[in-house]
Amino acid sequence: MIKTMNRMKKHILLGGMLLCAAAFTSCNEDFDNWASPQSNAQGEAAAAYGIKVSPGSQANVVMDNAGETSNIVSVSYDINNLKSITLKSLTIDGKSLDYTYSDGAVIVNTAKLDSLVELVTFDRSATPHEVTVMTEWAVQLTSGEAFPAEGETTVKLTPYSNTPEIDAKGYALLGDWQSWNSSNPTWMTEIEPGVYQAVVMTTKEENWFKFYKGSGFDEASFPWDAVALGCAENGDDTTPNLLAWENDPRFGGFQTPILRGEGQYVITLDMNKFCYKYEPKETKYYVVGDAQGWSPDNKTCLFYAMGSNQYTYTTKWTNQWSLKIWDQDNFGNWDVAWGGENGSTAATGTLTNSNAGAFGPNENGGWYTLVFNMGTKTYEWTAIEEPTTEYTAISVIGGFNNWSDEGELDLTQLEKAPHNWYARHTITTDTELKFRANHKWETNWGGDGSAAIDEDTYYVNPGNSNIIVPAGTYDFYLNDITGRWSIAYVAE
Repeated sequence: MIKTMNRMKKHILLGGMLLCAAAFTSCNEDFDNWASPQSNAQGEAAAAYGIKVSPGSQANVVMDNAGETSNIVSVSYDINNLKSITLKSLTIDGKSLDYTYSDGAVIVNTAKLDSLVELVTFDRSATPHEVTVMTEWAVQLTSGEAFPAEGETTVKLTPYSNTPEIDAKGYALLGDWQSWNSSNPTWMTEIEPGVYQAVVMTTKEENWFKFYKGSGFDEASFPWDAVALGCAENGDDTTPNLLAWENDPRFGGFQTPILRGEGQYVITLDMNKFCYKYEPKETKYYVVGDAQGWSPDNKTCLFYAMGSNQYTYTTKWTNQWSLKIWDQDNFGNWDVAWGGENGSTAATGTLTNSNAGAFGPNENGGWYTLVFNMGTKTYEWTAIEEPTTEYTAISVIGGFNNWSDEGELDLTQLEKAPHNWYARHTITTDTELKFRANHKWETNWGGDGSAAIDEDTYYVNPGNSNIIVPAGTYDFYLNDITGRWSIAYVAE
């Protein structure tokens, strides 16, 4: 919990009160039996003493004029029978920070404090950040009784004000995917004031890149380093990550980051907070073909996303001209439908959206799994055994119907794509839900709990957790052979 600064002056007691002593020990000193059994509970023992923890004399840190070290926590006490106390750890929003402790003062390196605060807030702007400081102590009384205790307070830190101004001409990317060609940059779109975004297509696992100020592209000779933004450590593939720049007051300069992974990625640059991130662009792709009647209006066959720009569909396929592929932005446009060599039944092949042909497996009426990778533009057919398990019903059950057998949402099995089920439904309240078979719990499907469904997120990795779905209208898809499912938001 992050406290506001008007609460910084409030003394907080360890475990209710923080215990301290006149004979303070160093942060690295241990003593015997500090956590041995005791007759009093921790709270009862702590409540017996008037030991207080509060913000230190330098708990309001402004990096522009800060010293090498800062006293961020202070403790006071009034006790006669405490033998010793050891500060065991100090964390800020759960992340550890080195410290020294002496005479009631907890001292940290200011630069490391700045680094950690920027990391937990992902914000390098000269904006005051309030963060929670937790301290854990080991306390020993002269009686031999020992117990752990903890304290909590708040620090305010303002990063350096020497930050780049937002470039009036925006930002572009140069990287491995476009051969670092400054004549053909990947321009970023401003999606909100000071926040820029671009979609790139990578073809290898490690992709080096940097951000560049738009004004630099107007110059006759491109001023590479003078208009570049990068990261602190060369080859850092962390996402999200903090920006670094020329003459950076903390990092001294900048290095080149890496985007790790093949495929289509969204890169976001936040010049308000001076951070960036990249993430796979999980575009929705639909089957168009025999399975849905070659209709430019029928979206009942959605490929199931596997992550990392890979997609799959499993069913009984009709023939070598079974399908083409439409992406969500071009559904219905035959000119840019993805396909292969017309009539190809090869087990593997290359996708194209220029004069693409319909393709299919090498056995008419066979059971196959199709997997394609939009990063490498390749596909592969894998034959499977004909399924022997048949379900009479696939439904959605959840909080929206009080997890009751009444009011479940029933999906319909697709006639020409057996073992794939579909329904469109409006959920009127935020809910959790699962798919299940035959209106019973013996066979059910959920997610891994990593994220909620929203307008952009239409799948998570399969798992046993409930699926979190906000109110809205959705297309529900499930394949009962693979257990993969999708819940795709339908815009009003």
